[in-house]
Amino acid sequence: MIDSKKVIKEAGLDPNKALGQNFLIDESALSGICELACPGGQNVLEIGPGIGALTDRLAESAKLVLAVEIDGNMVELLSKTLAAHNNVRIVHSDFLRMKNSAILDGFGGAAFTVAANLPYYITSEAAMKLIDSDLPINRMVLMMQKEAAEHFIAAPRAKCYTPVSVISQRYYTVSQCMKLSPASYYPEPAVDSAVLLFERNGCAYDRDFSRVVKTAFSMRRKTLRNNLSKIVPKDTVPAILEGALLSPSARAEELSPEDFSRLAECVKRLSSAE
Repeated sequence: MIDSKKVIKEAGLDPNKALGQNFLIDESALSGICELACPGGQNVLEIGPGIGALTDRLAESAKLVLAVEIDGNMVELLSKTLAAHNNVRIVHSDFLRMKNSAILDGFGGAAFTVAANLPYYITSEAAMKLIDSDLPINRMVLMMQKEAAEHFIAAPRAKCYTPVSVISQRYYTVSQCMKLSPASYYPEPAVDSAVLLFERNGCAYDRDFSRVVKTAFSMRRKTLRNNLSKIVPKDTVPAILEGALLSPSARAEELSPEDFSRLAECVKRLSSAE
């Protein structure tokens, strides 16, 4: 296994603050995340492998690890620290710009799991790129700052209940499985972090569902009746809400993922009938 502190010291690493680099050095956390992300024989997409401490562990049990790293300096280091593994493919790329087809091709079209230590500034965007897609993902283990994690597990009416909450919970059972203090990282961040487990629930991806959710939340304090008129004729909204068993005065923040599912189906039926 890679000795994180030793690698960092010998490489004279100066973490890139602009890229939000905080390397996970907690050995117990690394082992636990590896067990969650790769129970055995899985294909694994790792986003932001850094020095390769988690990648090294994943490679011990994974079928293939596709490690996507944006920092060229880290890519050079990874080619050395992971040289002993022939089941690791290092991709020098910005994950946010990477096409989903490239990810799928990397695994030959097969299903995969995801492990990632997400920098705060791209947490929501990177997570939504994965969640709001038809990629064949079985499960994800995502590390992020505690405040960001709260959005993924929030319940209706909570202040942090957003489209991220709804869309995540539509396709995954989301649970918090670890809390990490600043001491778990180098350099130490100013906040606590959390590890979330996303387990696919079997619900098929529906692009229209996401469109309805995002539209419903577009102006948070306005009612669904007002916001939905942006994507359907205004005079059809009352019937849509009635069909979805929702009050005309309901707001997006009050709806559960199941409520949104009924709403999206009613919107789809209307669109098909026109």
